[in-house]
Amino acid sequence: MKTPYYAGMLDGIHQFDPDFFLLAEEDVKAMDPQALAALEECLNLWYHAGYTPDEIKGEAIGVYLGGRSRHRPGEEKLLDAKNPIVALGQNYLAANLSQYFDMRGPSVVLDTACSSALVGMNMAVQALVTGEIKAAVVGGVSLFESEETHKLFEQRGILSKAQSFHVFDERADGVVLGEGVGMVLLKTVSQAIADGDSIYAVVKAASVNNDGRTAGPATPSLEAQKSVMKTALEKSGKQPEDITHIEANGSGTVVTDLLELKAIQSVYRSKDAGPLGIGSVKPNIGHPLCAEGIASFIKVVLMLKEKSFIPFLSGEHENTHFDREKANIQFSRTLADWPSPMPAAGINCFADGGTNAHVIVEAWQGDEGRRIKRHPLTPPALNKRLISPDSKEETNEKAAANIWDTYEVEV
Repeated sequence: MKTPYYAGMLDGIHQFDPDFFLLAEEDVKAMDPQALAALEECLNLWYHAGYTPDEIKGEAIGVYLGGRSRHRPGEEKLLDAKNPIVALGQNYLAANLSQYFDMRGPSVVLDTACSSALVGMNMAVQALVTGEIKAAVVGGVSLFESEETHKLFEQRGILSKAQSFHVFDERADGVVLGEGVGMVLLKTVSQAIADGDSIYAVVKAASVNNDGRTAGPATPSLEAQKSVMKTALEKSGKQPEDITHIEANGSGTVVTDLLELKAIQSVYRSKDAGPLGIGSVKPNIGHPLCAEGIASFIKVVLMLKEKSFIPFLSGEHENTHFDREKANIQFSRTLADWPSPMPAAGINCFADGGTNAHVIVEAWQGDEGRRIKRHPLTPPALNKRLISPDSKEETNEKAAANIWDTYEVEV
């Protein structure tokens, strides 16, 4: 019997240019596609930031990548590989970036499930503050090699049977999974100014904790969620009313979403505070697992840069056990200006296994007359070709927001 699964899928993940990245084609055929996607995304990151690879060689730049590899190439591919360790070692998801771009800071792969990228961001911020590194590449990657992840989520009863992904909504009945790869470049503000960088936003604080013992490994803790938010807020030096948007975790079940709403209300909204906007990237792209945190972060940074809210694609059917009006919480339904003179947002990421992360980000309000030397450059054209002949057929059609690819598997 064929069962349809819905997912937000990336195109072309089995197409790559081995020559450009100085890799043997035999190695590439054995490597985790996530490692190849991370290499390409890091290249795009540097060019978008206004740097060519030659300009960063030998610098104390750390790599903090959220990711999980279940990759096990077939024996034939492994025997053909010139350097088989790059196909088997999960650390190479990040180590490949350090090696190719000759970056001399620490190279770390983190797996705390959904919060992986923001946990890596917390580590990167600490290393930047202490001066251990000059800059940090922070991101996450998650791709599907098979239907295994869908089967696991289905077995746990948390996979949505529908094509839509609802959060903070009575229709919420589980998650729609997604693929993703994303990265950002972090520096201290003083270093970014000295380097003439374009600054999109400022990370004011990050905090990480764990639920500890609960009813089960996937059962959240209200107190832990409140605690991680309070800690980040205190570290940021801001007041609750200064935060006018929360990019929520959004678990996709009525009970866990209700818990998050209560935690947010408890920390961020009193009777005297103004309205608080809440959104989630998941109804747009699905749940990209280890790339979730970086997807939420990039969305919020772009909102801060443009000083506008983007529409939230769920929540029309209100949760009957939460009075959103009384809590002074609102959903932005249309593209709207961010009216606050100093926009600031919090980002939640709560993971299976209980590792919670909260990051507070503020719009950049720098000197308008500052000379910016770094502007986006056009990345080099890659001579990409299909490097896994036994992989699924690829198309050039790009995925659009809330448009899901469907694939069927034997069950």
